[in-house]
Amino acid sequence: MKKNQVHVSLYGSLARYQGGKHVAITEVELPEGACKADLLAHLGIRNEERGYLFINAVLCDVPGLVTGEGQVLKEGDHIGIFSVDRIWPYQYGDGVRMSEELTEALKIHGAMHHSYEHLPKDKAI
Repeated sequence: MKKNQVHVSLYGSLARYQGGKHVAITEVELPEGACKADLLAHLGIRNEERGYLFINAVLCDVPGLVTGEGQVLKEGDHIGIFSVDRIWPYQYGDGVRMSEELTEALKIHGAMHHSYEHLPKDKAI
């Protein structure tokens, strides 16, 4: 079976999953066709632990608002995952590219928030 290698950067408390204290950078080999959910399962990271998730500098998830779990990862993709205890990355202060899935979810939920833990049932994803 063909494999794809992706580059993963873990920030904050998530760095411990790859032996880091504040930041951990690693290469992960996944079966071809593996998706974002497969990577997170491989790393052992639970949804409630992670905050912002970027794929190739495109924001895909924010704290408590997970989208596109089935998004297929490709050879050479770079995934950056921030723990929920990390703030908005400074380099994105003036705007950020977002995935189509996150853009659609934010149309339902309104402006971006620090947490989506208490979503009204009529606005569930």
